[in-house]
Amino acid sequence: MKLRRTAARLVMIAAVSVSAPAAADEELPPGTFRIPGTTTRLTLSGFARLDVTYDFKSRNPFVTGEDFGTTTSRLPLNSSAEGQKTGQLYMTARTSRLGISTMTDTGWAEIGSRIEADFWSGNLLSSQTFTNSVLFRLRHAYGTLSGRYGTLLVGQTWTTFLDLVAFPDTVDWIGPGSTAAIRQPMIRYVIPLPARSSLALAIENAPGTDQNGITDGPGTKQPFTRKVQRIPDVIGRFSMAGDWGTASVGAVATQYRDAGAPNADSYSKYGWGVSAAAALKIFDDTFRTTVAGGRGIGRYIVAAGTTGQGATNTGDSFVLWNAFAYHVNYTHVWNPQLRSNVIWSQTLMANNGASTAAAPYEPTVDPATGTLIDPFVNQRIEELFLNTFLTLTKQVEFGLEYAFSQRHTFGSVTAPSRIGTMHRITTTALFSLF
Repeated sequence: MKLRRTAARLVMIAAVSVSAPAAADEELPPGTFRIPGTTTRLTLSGFARLDVTYDFKSRNPFVTGEDFGTTTSRLPLNSSAEGQKTGQLYMTARTSRLGISTMTDTGWAEIGSRIEADFWSGNLLSSQTFTNSVLFRLRHAYGTLSGRYGTLLVGQTWTTFLDLVAFPDTVDWIGPGSTAAIRQPMIRYVIPLPARSSLALAIENAPGTDQNGITDGPGTKQPFTRKVQRIPDVIGRFSMAGDWGTASVGAVATQYRDAGAPNADSYSKYGWGVSAAAALKIFDDTFRTTVAGGRGIGRYIVAAGTTGQGATNTGDSFVLWNAFAYHVNYTHVWNPQLRSNVIWSQTLMANNGASTAAAPYEPTVDPATGTLIDPFVNQRIEELFLNTFLTLTKQVEFGLEYAFSQRHTFGSVTAPSRIGTMHRITTTALFSLF
């Protein structure tokens, strides 16, 4: 839901940007104002939102420092103490949001800007005992230069590898882990093409100073200290639209690099990913789907990036994980105020995370306790969402959702596959500023 609202707001702002110079009786969208004495239009956006989750079985216990939404890739295993907890309630307003956008007519181009933030930053001091304090967090910060030959975007926003229109309509703030729901700094140029199509080309930040979807194998002598990055990720997306809906295809190339141990050579390997997405109109209903896969795709499939299943660093080389993910979403509109969704998603990992590409991955088990030493290495993730949204007015919306999530770890003769399962009910109440 949150991504679709963002997309709708950006489309509205873009529509305002191509309008004629203001007249005395100019009508502007809600929240948009003409700054007196200028050709600049300013748009305020945002909402206050309360999310309530009730877990019948299992949840990530660290909700104050990590995503409180569905992070299936890191669910506690059913056999663990956390995985056996039942009946857990959590309420938060941290997804409330504020945003400001501008668009200025210059006569030769449109200059735009946007800054948006919410309160969803990890905070170890956000105690539920008294104040429930949370930190303000940057979401979007970018400028645009639009003209006859396209639009240049510089700043931070959703990755070009993500098709927002095809993102599933969930109550859960995160949604399924099959998506590329990441925001990062970039330079992107969108070229308009005939027949309502476009080509977006971008270079985007590759977080080499962080883990960057890398796990350290047993041969790594200095874990988490030597990862560096010299080149950005390169992404392209071709999109088209019509009365039938929208469709797009995208590709990403990324580099994994290690500076090497002292007095040793550096080493690197290149990963790649491709995706296809569509949002098809079926009378008043909509069918959405995204399929993505690749080798070393890492962060561009959320369920893979959150567990470091982009690449395994063996100490002198990288072994890249193969990943494949998809979701399907059918939206039925009962009437202008009521809509319902069913969403199914899977993420699949190939078992090539060992020190050599030929050897299959096998989980490591503590012989004394029988517990997994590396419990967050997943082979398969499955997610189901069933929800209904009630829109009372343009400013007020309520949602109710049931979510089933399950992850399966790799298994072997000595260590059978383990399962983590979650059953959750989520409700939300959203009050927009305008």
